[in-house]
Amino acid sequence: MADPVLHIKDSYYFEVPKVLYPYDYRSARQFPDVWISLDAEYQEWEFGRLYQELELRGVRLPPKEVAQEEWHHYVHADHANFAKPFKTFLEDKYQSHLAKYNAWKSAQITEAQKKNDGSVDTARRLTFSSYLDQLKSDSTGDAEYSEFLAWRHDNARPFNEATTKAGGKEAIAEWREGIDKKQIADWGKEKIAAYNGNLSGKILIPQPFATLRNLYEKESGFAISKYLVIEVFVGLMLVLVFSQFAKKIEHGKLAKGKFWNLLEVFLLFIRDQVVRPTIGGHHEEDHDHPEPGHAIDDHGHALADAGQHAADAHGHDHHHDPSTRFLPLLWTVFFFVLGCNLMGMVPWAGAPTAAFAVTFAMACVTFATVIVAGMIQFGVLGFFMNQIPGMDLPWYMAIIIKPMILLIELAGLCIKHGVLAVRLLANMVAGHLVILGIMGLAFGAEAAMKFTTPGTPGWQWVFTAVIAVVASAAFNVLELFVAFLQAYIITFLSALFIGAAIHKH
Repeated sequence: MADPVLHIKDSYYFEVPKVLYPYDYRSARQFPDVWISLDAEYQEWEFGRLYQELELRGVRLPPKEVAQEEWHHYVHADHANFAKPFKTFLEDKYQSHLAKYNAWKSAQITEAQKKNDGSVDTARRLTFSSYLDQLKSDSTGDAEYSEFLAWRHDNARPFNEATTKAGGKEAIAEWREGIDKKQIADWGKEKIAAYNGNLSGKILIPQPFATLRNLYEKESGFAISKYLVIEVFVGLMLVLVFSQFAKKIEHGKLAKGKFWNLLEVFLLFIRDQVVRPTIGGHHEEDHDHPEPGHAIDDHGHALADAGQHAADAHGHDHHHDPSTRFLPLLWTVFFFVLGCNLMGMVPWAGAPTAAFAVTFAMACVTFATVIVAGMIQFGVLGFFMNQIPGMDLPWYMAIIIKPMILLIELAGLCIKHGVLAVRLLANMVAGHLVILGIMGLAFGAEAAMKFTTPGTPGWQWVFTAVIAVVASAAFNVLELFVAFLQAYIITFLSALFIGAAIHKH
């Protein structure tokens, strides 16, 4: 498949020990669509259908045997092309020549500019057909595909329709029906047993809205991945937990219970130590509290401040405290990121924050909040003007320096939110890679011992295995700390960026 580090990569299945989720299929037609689509026998059947479908559409390809042989060479020549069907072979060939055409055209334009003989306009009018004419004249290995390439360039939709008809879900259903009717030979018992062994332990996620290319890449549509399921689970858990917590502290009641008190500690820490210092919200009355975030009633008892905060928010906006508006968002960011991070410590699950799409989406939430909140506070033009620090400059210097500073600040605004995504991703992925590397020491030692002294256990393997187990346990404890730390950091930086957007520089 495309990525060798598949243990921490997002996937379209959950992996558990094989003994917990075995497969015992007896026929090829029982296997899931994605597994059938990767089988060599099915792909040969699909090849014939696609070749015939393109012929019916008037597309000229090399002779069938030649095209089939070149496709086989493409599949086996590069590990990245393993199990790729004929349609992918054709699409990759087109994309490769499209890139060559763009490079060729750029080179022709550059050459014409050097000559300075008025041929630049002619070079700029070069088309993909012009490139294909040169391809035919050069008699290269792909000259026989020139007519297909020209057709594909102008017929993207018909090509997709042809590939879907030849190898889509309906084609797989037809293939299954052919096995039932004995029109297509079923897989052998040894092959089915081997496939059952490879598939065992994989809980495939149903894909009603997508077609998968393999267990790690989608072909088309909206695919439901493992990390997406985990994110939805974390989100639902947050809704459930905090709805119960809200009931416990409504009307200023005190939250009781160790779990609820722990939850309140996190909430008050984020509010008093992160949000208020960075966005605003320092009040003199806070210094009269016996501890941060708690008030005293007439009998000297501490009130639940989270409930009091909710009452203040509904009552009088807490002295127009700007942090009040953004506190729910930042609480959500902290607990969602923390929940996703901690899922990486759950056996057979995974941390969604180890995927760039997730961390990038979190950074986009902060970025959108910064833009919208800043424009609400200062207006559209005022938001951009606020990016320029206050400087007492003569007008003739200001008209030069301030636009330059504005461009730098806007670039910095985008870069620091991009870094926000990369920071969380890098820390989560790095921890997983270190643990995988340490666990691999024992397997590496065993392989080395079998190579040097086969049949002899040796004390080196035992020593390495003990080191690997102890070090993995220690790094897992460190990962637990990192899960909390990274949730705090992304919340703190988000609050810092929002605070900078709604206050004058």
